[in-house]
Formats: sequence, structure tokens, C-alpha cells
Amino acid sequence: MKTDTPLEYMCPYCGAFNEFSEDTIRDMYQEQVETCGCCKKNLSLTAANGVEGRINLVISEL
Repeated sequence: MKTDTPLEYMCPYCGAFNEFSEDTIRDMYQEQVETCGCCKKNLSLTAANGVEGRINLVISEL
């Protein structure tokens, strides 16, 4: 699965929306660490296959 547009996700700590634009095929099911643009908390993001060819992001606070 590949997407050319950034994936949008909400920070579980402050609720701010962020974008995730990594190559999701290469890193599918691999944990990646991103920082929230608003509260600067470190977040764990894991891209996974979703329904109907979509990509789900599993996000948790580190």
C-alpha cells in the first residue's frame, strides 16, 4: 500500500492534528516515533492495512 498524500492523525495527549508522510509501504507494521507539533510529546506510530485498501495508523503516547 502506498499513498502520496500525508496521513492525518490526532495526538492522543492534546488532541492536535498532525501529518504523517513517510513511505508507508517500507515501514508498514514497524513502529516509528514522531513528535506532536503542538505539545511536543513523543508518539509511537504504526501503519497497518485497513479496510478497502486504506491505511490505519495506530498511535500511542511514549
